[in-house]
Amino acid sequence: MAGESSSVGKVLGEGGSLSRILPGYEPRPQQVEMAEAVAEAFDEGTRVVIEAATGTGKTLAYLLPALLSGKRTVVSTATKTLQDQILRKDIPLLRRVVGRPFEAVLLKGRRNYVCLDRVETFRQAPRFRTPGDRVHWGMIEAWVERTGSGDRAEVAQVPEDAPLWTELTVGAEACRGRECPHHAECFVVRARASAAEADLVVVNHHLFFADLALRDRTGVELLPSFEALVFDEAHHLEEIATGFFGLQVSNWRFADLLGDIRRMLRELAGPGAGSAGALPGVASAARADLDAVRAAAVTELEKAVNRADVEVNTFFDALAEAAGAEELRTGLAEVLDTPAGQRALAHEDAVHAAMGALRGRVMAASTGEAGARLSERIATLSAELARLLAREDDDLAWILERRGRGVFLLGLPVVLRPHFQELLLPVCDTQVYTSATLATDGNFAFFRSRTGLPADTAELLLPSVFDYMHQSLLYVPQGLPQPGAPTFIDDVAPEIERLVGLTEGRAFLLFTSYRNMRRAHALLAPRIPHRVLLQGEAERGALLEAFRADTHSVLFATSSFWEGVDVQGEALSLVVIDKLPFGSPADPLLRARSTHLETAGLNGFAHLSVPLAVLALKQGFGRLIRHRTDRGIVAILDERLVTRGYGRRFLDSLPRARRTRDFDLVRRWWASTKRED
Repeated sequence: MAGESSSVGKVLGEGGSLSRILPGYEPRPQQVEMAEAVAEAFDEGTRVVIEAATGTGKTLAYLLPALLSGKRTVVSTATKTLQDQILRKDIPLLRRVVGRPFEAVLLKGRRNYVCLDRVETFRQAPRFRTPGDRVHWGMIEAWVERTGSGDRAEVAQVPEDAPLWTELTVGAEACRGRECPHHAECFVVRARASAAEADLVVVNHHLFFADLALRDRTGVELLPSFEALVFDEAHHLEEIATGFFGLQVSNWRFADLLGDIRRMLRELAGPGAGSAGALPGVASAARADLDAVRAAAVTELEKAVNRADVEVNTFFDALAEAAGAEELRTGLAEVLDTPAGQRALAHEDAVHAAMGALRGRVMAASTGEAGARLSERIATLSAELARLLAREDDDLAWILERRGRGVFLLGLPVVLRPHFQELLLPVCDTQVYTSATLATDGNFAFFRSRTGLPADTAELLLPSVFDYMHQSLLYVPQGLPQPGAPTFIDDVAPEIERLVGLTEGRAFLLFTSYRNMRRAHALLAPRIPHRVLLQGEAERGALLEAFRADTHSVLFATSSFWEGVDVQGEALSLVVIDKLPFGSPADPLLRARSTHLETAGLNGFAHLSVPLAVLALKQGFGRLIRHRTDRGIVAILDERLVTRGYGRRFLDSLPRARRTRDFDLVRRWWASTKRED
């Protein structure tokens, strides 16, 4: 190894730079070991996979060697929380100990930046669809005049999902590029220019894989060139990458396209737009004829847009009716191969005909680049819809989803490994994959099988910095009903109530489904004498802030609170998990991937469902102990953990806490922790 590995020890180790500038700093051997492994990968241009449990300090352990190496590095995360930690906490700290200046920037996807062209268009002709739009517009308009980044996260008063943002941001398909009059001051262009000059660029997994897929399809790059890549929260890679290497068509995507065409239509129909009146040397009669032709083309385009809108809505309304439930994820065949599904399919030809006619009218009304781009989008969307409804590619799982008013048709890759091997692995030599939850059965075989990492990839599985045997207790109650029983939540509610009573609140109640969460909340909220918080009643950040503020509060939540949540101290003393977090056997993608394994002679449940559930349970368990002084109980209300053979795989993957099935022992243990305090 080169000198970089010894350098990280001089910063992170005993008597190192951090110990001199941070009062009370305690070196962590696990952090130093991880930093040395990362430094070796940077020195030698190799790959390494590292599981570093909560408390290791893994962000410093990869950021420090990355900055010391001098290699231009991309760090990709799954969550904004981790991005904020890196940019606001870790980078300022490292500026004090790294012996040279460096630039680190956050780069987001295009929709995170306000579009100046859209702002100007909206300012000239505001369209307020809700009372909130008018209020939000006032805030946004004032902010646009003073912002330096255009990052809409700066306008905290305007919710991320505010409808107005769709009018004021633009996707890659609709961006006017160099044709835009605001190109020189475009916030996206400026953000990418800053990223191109930076030593370290922080992105999220969605942007990274969007870039990878776009490079493959078109050769266009969203990210600057880089020499090293770090994936934190790498357990999300397969889940997130899946969506970028398949197909997705929805009523929202059609609406977005038709909205952009209507926007062009308003520009064409505006005062003086396309008028020949200013053309020198053109007789007035000829100018009038040209204006008449232009007006006729605009009129025909408007008719074509309206017709396409009707046909698209008719088709997707019929699909929604065939699907039934408002929240649904099922196989596409299970919807289309029904009488109602066939009735929906009967509208497909009308959609294609309307879109074909619309494409012709767009080309007739606009001869510029904007019209050409819209024409291409129409053709692409129609072709993808046809491919999805034909369902002829065996490498894809064909899925229909309903989410609120959205109807989504998906074709997702059953096996993602070839995409990783062909596109991700060659992107650079130095690659680091890390998370608190990557290993199952004590090794990385499952992670490597899903990502295609070669056998010579270095591996490091670090022990926890916490004394779980002293700090935590795992409780699996006796006499529990089967998790699939219709009355499961009703039956376990008394157990949850007495646990919450024991710890006087201070609890995360984590559920594997919204239905279980809502039922438990309905039963228990009136009986809990502490502040009760429910996921969905407020934004995630607001709920966490409220939970931390009231140290006796109780939060009912689902999957989004199983990870990426850090509550230290007595505010969180109890984590209750309703059951082992297996994916639904009815999920069409999980089913397709299990079937693929079975055809290869492997058991889909043992080789896919169990490892995925193990990783999810490790995340849920990890909410409890976040600091050396934390104490608490994890209760898992699922006897399969101790009665089924595969339960051992879960237990062996969890931290080595004390374990019991006796509530009296839980009570005594909790009392002993209070005496210690």
